[in-house]
Amino acid sequence: MLSRRQFLAAGLALGSAPLWANLIGSREGMYVSAFSSDGNHFAAGFNDVGNILWHIQLPERAHAPVLHPTQAVAGFVARRPGFYMDFVNVRTGDFLQRITPTQDHHFYGHALFSHDGDFLITQENHFPTGEGKIFVRRWPSAEVVAEYSSGGIGPHEAVFLNSSTIVIANGGLRTHPDNDRDILNLDTMAPNLTYLNWQTGEILQQVKHADKWHQLSIRHLDVNQHGEVVIGCQHQGEAWEQVPLVAVSRIDATDFRYLDMPEPIRARFKQYCGSVCFDKSGELVAISTPRGGFVAYWRISDHQFIGVDNCRDVCGLSPSNESGSFILTSGTGKVLNTLVYENHIELITQHASIRWDNHLRRVTI
Repeated sequence: MLSRRQFLAAGLALGSAPLWANLIGSREGMYVSAFSSDGNHFAAGFNDVGNILWHIQLPERAHAPVLHPTQAVAGFVARRPGFYMDFVNVRTGDFLQRITPTQDHHFYGHALFSHDGDFLITQENHFPTGEGKIFVRRWPSAEVVAEYSSGGIGPHEAVFLNSSTIVIANGGLRTHPDNDRDILNLDTMAPNLTYLNWQTGEILQQVKHADKWHQLSIRHLDVNQHGEVVIGCQHQGEAWEQVPLVAVSRIDATDFRYLDMPEPIRARFKQYCGSVCFDKSGELVAISTPRGGFVAYWRISDHQFIGVDNCRDVCGLSPSNESGSFILTSGTGKVLNTLVYENHIELITQHASIRWDNHLRRVTI
């Protein structure tokens, strides 16, 4: 009988996505993420016991999945600076199509489908000028029907506040794909959170840090059912600087409400927040830090810090189908389930030959 590791290796070698689905079966509680293995890059779907249902090879490393609201479709957005977005049938793992950015632009690792599924919304960098852009494309033709300013530089992740408003994390980092890890504007960074009407391009609200925290890049975020947006930041300044890393925003507020945490925990973040995720109820928020090797939790109603779960190189977060619970993935191949209020974390499985990428999404179709 094959071990789990041998079985995974055999599946990767087969390269047959439908065969995976037939061999393993269950699709209840499916999650999708990208992963890397032996220098190759893949998109995959796995079930609630961690078994991989299908996988498909990608041209380069991907960052975050995007799910269509009514079709069994997931897109995988290339890691920044990215020049592809591959779409897959999540029931079979079959490749559907590839979308590329317009000339002189690159993707930022995240995208959105409109609530009706008729449009794909992408955050992009116009690298000759550094201007952040929002593109609206008709689905599935990929025809560009609108192009707007994101309201800043480096629009990374965006989420829906409602059907017409998206909230954009303009990270403030100007880069160029020729040397994408070189920050070209470190001294003049001005990250912001922009509330944008994606149907008209109108900026409805912008929220910024105090000037002393202008290097506190806003990268990832999530929103709950009450319109509360939580952001996770990545500080580009000195490692010893005591900066707030997590904050709450509302569209009717002009300032951030920074969330408290014990200083030893803040220091363990190593100035880097990964994924930001609300649970099913919208009352509990989780923020991962792969550099720190843990996930931290807050109760949003009173902004109370709850605690942490430790896991080396953890980043991927998704709400499970149970309030107070999350599914986690790590760069060590682990898939875990955490019950926050019960102070319980459980290893579901570990695929030792793969490295899960930064983000994870639960398929609800």
